Amino acid sequence: MRLALVYLALFFSVLCMSTSSIMIKLSLAPALIIALYRLVFTSVLAAGIRGSRLPQSVSAISRTNLWYIIGSGFFLALHLGFWITSLNYTSVSSSVLFTNLQVIFVLLFSIAFLKEKPTNIAIIGIFVAVTGSVFIAQGDLKSGRLLGDMLSLASGLFVAIYYLIGRRARSQVDTMTYTVITTGAAALGLLAVCWMSGLSLTGYRNIDWLLFFLMALGPGLGGHGILNWALKYVKAPLVSVSILGESVGASILAWIIFGESLLWYQIIGGVLILAGIYIAAANEGKEQGA
Repeated sequence: MRLALVYLALFFSVLCMSTSSIMIKLSLAPALIIALYRLVFTSVLAAGIRGSRLPQSVSAISRTNLWYIIGSGFFLALHLGFWITSLNYTSVSSSVLFTNLQVIFVLLFSIAFLKEKPTNIAIIGIFVAVTGSVFIAQGDLKSGRLLGDMLSLASGLFVAIYYLIGRRARSQVDTMTYTVITTGAAALGLLAVCWMSGLSLTGYRNIDWLLFFLMALGPGLGGHGILNWALKYVKAPLVSVSILGESVGASILAWIIFGESLLWYQIIGGVLILAGIYIAAANEGKEQGA
């Protein structure tokens, strides 16, 4: 596979992911409903791509790995539920920046639980990213946006756990089969929550249904699906760092479509977060030789 094509695919995936928060803001459906149907459509689309090979692929998964995949789906549901809800309480740029701190969470979990030793430069990167997040949080506290920031930060924590739990199974299961099971398990969990919350599963605008589908097709498969595919051809740190482009793309789109301009503390904090994640992820990769 030519690297130029892989890089082009990564650019396209980042572009797809950048549209996610925009489509969420355009929908009038409740946050949990948006999360539910994005997962449902993603699972259905992935199953269609895998086609007749899906039953055989699922049956070949060991019971242990199956539980790992279902467990990762639980945290995927938490991630989407918290992140989509956060967009009701904070700006697109702050929400995406805090969620993208998942790269830092993955590194911290690897240090704490997998006993991986980070480089000194990676530690500096973590410190810089945390400093940037505190900078934005202090500014958003005065603007009444802190709740949204904390919800998106929690979503970053949950997606980091999702990646760590699924890391073992993903090496032994093809991308589409993995996607079908994780999103299916996550959808079932959110369905139960929606039912207990008394949320209606029907009665939404036609444009909302279109947005649900486009979220699954674009950010779901075109975004995260391509990132998982790219791991076969490039190093994991490069894929992690490429996610940073979502913050930039989403902020630009939010400015164009919703007129959300960046405040001075968001610009400073955002630069620190992006720089810190880049430093930490890139140098963590050098340490592991990934």
